[in-house]
Amino acid sequence: MRRAAALLAVAALAGCGGGSDEQGPRLSDARVIRGWVAALNVGDYVSAASYFAPGALVQQVGVFRLRSRAAAIAFNRSLPCKGRVTKVEDEGRTTVATFSLSPGPLARPESCERPVRVRFRIEGGKFKEWRQLIESPPAPGDVV
Repeated sequence: MRRAAALLAVAALAGCGGGSDEQGPRLSDARVIRGWVAALNVGDYVSAASYFAPGALVQQVGVFRLRSRAAAIAFNRSLPCKGRVTKVEDEGRTTVATFSLSPGPLARPESCERPVRVRFRIEGGKFKEWRQLIESPPAPGDVV
């Protein structure tokens, strides 16, 4: 029953949002990304893992492949912050999503202060590649 309620919440949240950056064929990519982040936000790491294709490439601090469902679940569980999609950009073969972050249950608040951008390559509704983009730190005096 609890799992059904969580999945219903994920489905409802996956359809939320939208914006001018989600035109054309990448609209489905935006929905996939929003569905994944909705699953993360409710702590449903099994559903979040289902958005990753077998052998998906992940690049965060290092680069590795999610060779099993267990690895995909572990990766999703390791993400310390909750997120909200604020922008989705079509880059042709890839899609870049910007996330506004807030602390998850195990996060230090300061680790979730800055927005994060992730480049996705999505095929058949699954992430083939998930690459967190490295952002330059703000220059002294810049407003964050």
